[in-house]
Amino acid sequence: MEEYLEKFKERTRSEQRWLCEVFEGVRQQLYPLISSSVGLSVEQLTLSVLSKVHRAVGSEVTSLPVSYRFVSLSELTRKQHTPCCCSLTWSSAHYREQARRAEQALPNHRALARDNILLMGYLYDGSAAGASDGGWWVRDAGGAVSCLMVKSSPLWLGRLMLFPTWNYIPQNAPAGGGGYLELIDPPVCVTPEAMTFDPGGSLTEAMSVKRVAELLKQSDRCDTLVCVSGQVSVISPLLLISGRRFFCLILSEGDSAAPVLITEAKHQYWRQCVCVGQYICISTMRVCSLRGWAGHHVLSVTAQSRLHPHVQPQQSSEDPDTHLMDTDSHAPDTHMTSHTASCSTTSVRKKNSTLISYRGLITKVLHAEAGLYEIDGKVGLCLAYQPLQECGGGLRPGAEIQLHNVHFLYRPSPFAPDVILCACLRSSAQVSAFSPLSSKSEVGGSHSPLQRHLLEKNLGVSQYLWLCYCQRVITERLCPRWVRKERVCVVAGRLLDCVCNAEQKTDRKRDIYREMLQEPHLCPVTTYCVSWPCVVLWSVRQLCDWMSSDVWSSLSLSSLVSPAAAHMTCAELNACLSWSVHSVSLTAAHSQPLMLVGVLELNSSHATLQIKDQTQTLDCVCVQTDQSGATTNSNISTAWLGCLVCVQRCTLVMERSMKTNFPSWTHLDQPNYITHKHCRLYLQFCVSDLIIISPSAAMSISLMEKKRDQTDRRETDGDPLRSACVSLIFRLNSKQGVMFRNTSVSADPHTLQMGFMATVLCLGDVQIWNNDPKNRRIQTRETDGPQTTMDLHFGDVCVRWFPVLHPGSVYRLIAHNTEDVSVLKAESISARGGVKLLSNPALLMKHQWRLHTLTHTEQLLDTQSDVGAVMSVSKVLHSSSTSEIVSFYGVICQRITLQEEVGTKPNIQSMTATKDRSVVEEGLKIRLTVQDSESSGHMIQVYVDLSCGPYTPGLLQGATVILQDFQRKVSKACNVYCRSLPISCVTVTGLGSVSSGSGGSKSPPPMMLLGEWASGRTQQCIVGQVKGHIVCVLSLRLQWMCSLCGSAFKQGSCSRGQPPCDSSCSVFQAEAKVAVEDGSGEALVWFSSDTVSELLTLDAVQWEGLQRHARVKGHVRVYTRGHSMMCDVDPEDPLVQFLCCLCSSNTVCRQIKLTCRLRAQRTGKCQLRKVCRGPTEFISKFPPAPQLQCLQIHTDTH
Repeated sequence: MEEYLEKFKERTRSEQRWLCEVFEGVRQQLYPLISSSVGLSVEQLTLSVLSKVHRAVGSEVTSLPVSYRFVSLSELTRKQHTPCCCSLTWSSAHYREQARRAEQALPNHRALARDNILLMGYLYDGSAAGASDGGWWVRDAGGAVSCLMVKSSPLWLGRLMLFPTWNYIPQNAPAGGGGYLELIDPPVCVTPEAMTFDPGGSLTEAMSVKRVAELLKQSDRCDTLVCVSGQVSVISPLLLISGRRFFCLILSEGDSAAPVLITEAKHQYWRQCVCVGQYICISTMRVCSLRGWAGHHVLSVTAQSRLHPHVQPQQSSEDPDTHLMDTDSHAPDTHMTSHTASCSTTSVRKKNSTLISYRGLITKVLHAEAGLYEIDGKVGLCLAYQPLQECGGGLRPGAEIQLHNVHFLYRPSPFAPDVILCACLRSSAQVSAFSPLSSKSEVGGSHSPLQRHLLEKNLGVSQYLWLCYCQRVITERLCPRWVRKERVCVVAGRLLDCVCNAEQKTDRKRDIYREMLQEPHLCPVTTYCVSWPCVVLWSVRQLCDWMSSDVWSSLSLSSLVSPAAAHMTCAELNACLSWSVHSVSLTAAHSQPLMLVGVLELNSSHATLQIKDQTQTLDCVCVQTDQSGATTNSNISTAWLGCLVCVQRCTLVMERSMKTNFPSWTHLDQPNYITHKHCRLYLQFCVSDLIIISPSAAMSISLMEKKRDQTDRRETDGDPLRSACVSLIFRLNSKQGVMFRNTSVSADPHTLQMGFMATVLCLGDVQIWNNDPKNRRIQTRETDGPQTTMDLHFGDVCVRWFPVLHPGSVYRLIAHNTEDVSVLKAESISARGGVKLLSNPALLMKHQWRLHTLTHTEQLLDTQSDVGAVMSVSKVLHSSSTSEIVSFYGVICQRITLQEEVGTKPNIQSMTATKDRSVVEEGLKIRLTVQDSESSGHMIQVYVDLSCGPYTPGLLQGATVILQDFQRKVSKACNVYCRSLPISCVTVTGLGSVSSGSGGSKSPPPMMLLGEWASGRTQQCIVGQVKGHIVCVLSLRLQWMCSLCGSAFKQGSCSRGQPPCDSSCSVFQAEAKVAVEDGSGEALVWFSSDTVSELLTLDAVQWEGLQRHARVKGHVRVYTRGHSMMCDVDPEDPLVQFLCCLCSSNTVCRQIKLTCRLRAQRTGKCQLRKVCRGPTEFISKFPPAPQLQCLQIHTDTH
């Protein structure tokens, strides 16, 4: 040390201290690795290091670079946790200018922080340890770090190097610590002696590529040793197959090519030393044949082979240790324009890609694990068909990259940039300039799950890009709550199977040798699909946002009212606008096919089924279908809960509720009359439209049970995680509707909680299990014991089970983490004093208990007798033995929202402060017109109060419903109707049409004879068609009314005096009463405003003129007296005379065909009438004529 410092005695103390640190660093980290053949001492090696440092800093600088500290590789990897850069040759001004330009090019990134570190080490490839992976490493006595270089030379291997300029990028590897170096400038050799280079043969005997190509065509020249010189045209990536690493390159000369296979482990580092366009010479290669490429010969390197880089002809070399890369650069615009004109995305088709070379700047890492990058802000790069590069290959934002033999694809996927450059096994991607920006580096290594799926399924590039899009979407919306990170790619692959048909998948096996070496080139990227698959995956939030927007943007007030809106008063018009529904199919929500992915769960606040992801939840109405596709019942199994499903076919339902005060129909174009509006959103679909992507545990058991039915009946063990539990098998006899109740579990006695009660039949005793049986087959011991009936109460969050409980189904109730059978024993109240107890024993459902639907219940079919029968609408209407509480099914053909009565209060005032308006609406009552599913003419009106419980979705026109425990009542006019009770339950079992205005059944009403309709000898229809003759017009009334108060409107003002009405809006109304007979009987038929003009056979101009004449009087009424028409007021008025003449004419009294509805009427006595037949007179009883309301006049009377 003293002799060493003696040479620098004129230096300052700080410089001498720095010299001591360098000396110690060289002695501890570098000298132990130096070869003895070099013959250098520590002092000599240190002086050599200082000489190289001085030359790198600049010979004009006299002072020593004391700001640079000597750091070992182990210290660098241990302490440096942020990316940094270092350069001995940069000035501070140069660094700041470079950082400024880099940050301007990519504003979202920051430049690498600069650190002053003196870094030296030995370059090696790991072959000495027998573990060469083709990468280059830097090592010293303390450790080693992998490195990347823009330019490299085989002459650098095994030499001690000083690294003037480099970047260090740390990595958060699972093993902890680590990182890699990006060597920007060529390293400087520290040892003065040059390493001996053995070319492995005489270079003067090198053959041209043309001669070698002719040699390879001869089948008898195997094992011939040759030395070849030529230009590199193709470099394949380094491959690892069956534990063997190798890569290929092709030397070319004109039209001739010579493929070279490098399989020797000691020569794997050559992959970093050659580049496309470079002239090289390789010695001592052997001619051989490939087993996987029959009929072809290649050159294979041997252990004695040497790589000798040449300079390109007519070009001089600046440095023998560095090799410049000369490649063609193609601008993307040239290729983009050549493809844009011929590309069309209107239909999915296949195209052939084009091989090009490209140079650009990486601007974004789209998906590092998937091998997706963005170049120059507009071009995509896909490296998935090549192995992942070690340390990410330096592919960070800001790096310049050189691409050769990459495939140009235009619009292969709508979820990627329009232009995609895809690298195959014949392509090479090399960083030509490392990024000066700080960015995260992905951990290199084996194939990512996406790439493994690509290899296993042999996907095309279009399918792979959609798979990457799907993987990103699932990660954002379902991971980690429902899908584990390591299972994301599996789920994405199943979704890909859903959108790709079997014939769209390729089963052709890949041949890597043909892909790399054969001409013409053929690989999985040669042909691609244009913009396919194009299925868009929407999140639940995206779907809800679209529905919330479309429900109001599609609103057309004029389309919500009937053609009779012009004759409606203010109250009638606003009642029609109070509720409406807009429903579209999922495919109509987007220009591209849509797919919704989510998890099916139960909603405890709405008591409905819902689909959800990590963005939002959405209520669902789900029904079952039979094999013919007809809806049967809503028995959706509990096994569906927790399943990750894919929905491609469903109906988006948007119910609108509005409060309006429109004066008349002429103001419908003025939205300021809408005072309040809100909507309800939900989905409707069938179970058969659900595709299971990831089944729940119960669904897995159910699927295994089905497979076992097809094979054998062997029992399976329970869950591997054993947990004691008790269970009870029961069959559901009936259930009540969900409503707000005062329950004993409520913390606040004034707060209501939702709840319902179900009556069940216990099929056996409570059983103890070592593990959870879930929904496995019923064992014999579970049905041993007496069958008892009990009431099962569901309250608070337990109401979530409501949509999966169905009368007649069998369930298993499970209480976990207990062996006490008493927890599932129902409690009964003891009777005292001779009082007879009528109630059943009761059991309160706990929130931690679970229910499972059991499907294999053939042995329990005899227990169905106690399940309540569900009647048809016809039976409810006409059965004389029907009880007051009925359950029936039918199809909804009309829904009307009933107006609130002014001044009324809620039925239960204590719950109004705690209700969630998204769940319950105060005072919401509706009237449903339900028709018989088999006979469309039989209808019944049902009044439903929706304010006592959660809102019931799906009550739309065309929907099939089961109405349980409704009160059957008969009006004063002897009409049968039903109304809901607090225990009533409405279940949707069939879905209506997708179109908003569908009116239920498409079958026309039946033809009816008036005599049979009047006598009631057959089951009466509410709606029917009548064909008969108009005998006479009994009355005709034309009037103008005030739209606001309903008083007569004369001469442009309302006639009401007390209190006065200042309304200026009037509506015209007309009503006619005629007598119609068809030979079997007669009926009185009423015609309203919209059908009177057709009755009188007046066209639009005549009808408007008649309204103008009636406006003067405000009210005109003519009626029949005797055989003539007359009017009580001003009979000489021309308008009155015209109406009397028109009503008596044959134009009105004609054959006619009508669709009519039975009006409310009191039961009258039969009338005695004299009937003459020839000279004989008869006295006969005639039933009272039925009173009908005309709904439609048919022009075809035949």
